[in-house]
Amino acid sequence: MLGHNRYSHHARRALSHARALVIRFRHPHMDTAHLLVGVLLTSGSVGGQVLFELDITPEIAQRHCKMLLPRIEPPPDEVYHTAEVDETLALASDEATWLGHHYVGTEHLLLGITRTNAGNASTLLRLLNVSPEHVRFRARTALNRGAAEPDLQLAKRNAHLTELSRRVITAAEQLAVTLDHPMVGLGHLLLVLLNEERSSTYSLLQNSGLDEMRLRAGLDAEDRVLLLSIEGILNFALDRAESMGSHYTGSEHLLLTMLFDPSGISVLERYGVHTDDMRRRLEVQLRSKRG
Repeated sequence: MLGHNRYSHHARRALSHARALVIRFRHPHMDTAHLLVGVLLTSGSVGGQVLFELDITPEIAQRHCKMLLPRIEPPPDEVYHTAEVDETLALASDEATWLGHHYVGTEHLLLGITRTNAGNASTLLRLLNVSPEHVRFRARTALNRGAAEPDLQLAKRNAHLTELSRRVITAAEQLAVTLDHPMVGLGHLLLVLLNEERSSTYSLLQNSGLDEMRLRAGLDAEDRVLLLSIEGILNFALDRAESMGSHYTGSEHLLLTMLFDPSGISVLERYGVHTDDMRRRLEVQLRSKRG
């Protein structure tokens, strides 16, 4: 994926949907029609809303997409992009840069798809009685109205993450994409921290009373409190780290910020943690580490 560090959570979900379509339809590779349907299937995204407002339905779009490429046996072990998909992703990145956006979202994917009409997305749109030019116009209109997707990548950069905490956040993002959740939430972060043995918070969380089975079930059920965005935590984590004498945000500072945040406290206590006790123990641990 070109420039993958700039992709919004929704753009990552769209690409995940596109890959899943290739496997489900047993197509030989991913083309731009898969990417278009991937955007359509990404609920809560700007690009998905643009296509929805054009009366493009997921069921009909998938039916046409399935017929655009031959079925192969056995199903592909790995999903390969066509050159047209790579070109489209590069164009989407260009569109985002020209608009002055720090991220590449599903709206930019639509602009990339319709900029040169490479691949078979234009064929799919014709089958759906929608012109690529109209999709492009509607995407630009949405952007002009101020539509935008959450820019978690900017929050990650501003947080000055350590290598370990960067891996933790990336794993939380991937978990949210795998579960097709509309947001990288506090529950995803908490579950990753609970199982990150390299983190200094591992033992603390394992012995905190946090109920992992309930947490996983809550994520599967899309418990709203677990899907509250981690962006707020990232925005304040560096301040918390600096107050403890560090210019970088470690995984322990991410947890400590949750322990001072009302939403973070709500999540932790809902799933079995005594937050006052954990906060005291973590502050002691950080001070001893600093000393």
